[in-house]
Amino acid sequence: MKKYFVITGLMLLFFSNIYAQENTLKQTFTLEDCLHYAESNNFSLQSGSIDISTSELNLRQAKENIAPTVSGSVTQGFNFGNYEKSVGWNGNYGINAGMTLFNGLSNANKIKQSKLNVEQSQLSLESSKNKIRISVIQAFLAIMMNEEILGYQQQVLTASQEQMEQGKQQLDVGQILESDYKMLQAQYTSDLYNIENTRHTIQSNYLTLKNLLSIDPSVQITIVPPDSATLFKNLELPELQELIDRSTNYLPELKMSENEITNAEYNIKIQKANYYPTLSASAGISTGYNGSNLTSPNTGWGTQLWHGLGENIGLSLNIPIYQRSSVRNSVKLAEYRAEQVELENKETIYKVNQELHQSYIDVAKAQNNYISAEAKKDAYLANYKTYSLRFKYGSVTAVDLIQQQTNFLNQLNLFMQAKYSYVLQRKILDVYMGIPVTL
Repeated sequence: MKKYFVITGLMLLFFSNIYAQENTLKQTFTLEDCLHYAESNNFSLQSGSIDISTSELNLRQAKENIAPTVSGSVTQGFNFGNYEKSVGWNGNYGINAGMTLFNGLSNANKIKQSKLNVEQSQLSLESSKNKIRISVIQAFLAIMMNEEILGYQQQVLTASQEQMEQGKQQLDVGQILESDYKMLQAQYTSDLYNIENTRHTIQSNYLTLKNLLSIDPSVQITIVPPDSATLFKNLELPELQELIDRSTNYLPELKMSENEITNAEYNIKIQKANYYPTLSASAGISTGYNGSNLTSPNTGWGTQLWHGLGENIGLSLNIPIYQRSSVRNSVKLAEYRAEQVELENKETIYKVNQELHQSYIDVAKAQNNYISAEAKKDAYLANYKTYSLRFKYGSVTAVDLIQQQTNFLNQLNLFMQAKYSYVLQRKILDVYMGIPVTL
């Protein structure tokens, strides 16, 4: 009976694990869900969080370096005299402390530099997040685009099937040639495989998204696209100056570039500190005993430790006189680095400004391309529907119909690319301005 309960329990545990696993594998994500999930789970972003922890630890160590150092020493000895056959023990014990009182403010500047490094790590992580955000938006929109194309392709496939059936009827009564009917069959097959290829493309898009979210490829996820009516609600183009002002105040790359200048200035101060004397303080207490004296009642172990107790305190001043120009050269190298960083900062500001202006132009162009492509798509769709109707009544050939269908599908692809390129380019501006991205 006990064996029966054990087996039953194991089976229940097995099936409950399968059920739980199936539930965890099926997940739905909005774009906002994807962005939040990536920030918490993306492997490269997790590495950035470790960098922050490392820089924070270095800051704590820099602060602790101004505290005194304390050490203890214990020496225990044994001696044996061959002449008098004497045996003895001896020991020395001590505690010492030391502290740097002045070293040209090097420690103080290292603390400030470490604080700056923590901020740099945080800004670097935010910069990485922005890159991941743009990639996630791009992958999410790619899925949306291809799923929308798939919907159109399925409608075209249904129409192709009806046209093929109409062609069979026309072939049976001699209205069209067999070659025309075979072209309709070939077009139906082509439309069928276009759908399959689009499905494969969507699977590839999902793999890209899973990689950005650091989700196992075997996990099944689905996206939740926004309502088509709301997709273009938040796509108003801001004023160029607003884009520049908000981006300049937010972009981590600009703040990191400015911090590099401050960091270089701290490094110059740290190198110059080597010109100054170093003043240190030390203190200690020590005692000991000699085992060969333990035979006397007045020189017992405790008495020796007490009488041997000694304290010391002192100041040490280390004055640099000649260091083979190493300090001077180190300072000069730090100054050269500061000049280089200032140039790099100017270049960064220039490049960011140029990129913001170009991105603004790209959005305006993408918007125009979208409006133009939509008008063309609607026109080609209307033309295709007209030819489909005319083919039904035998006024156009299968070749004419297929040509119009091909024209429509080509324009449809151009429209989809223009539509989602416009959305992507506009959302990239939100990332640059530090605005939470929504669809």
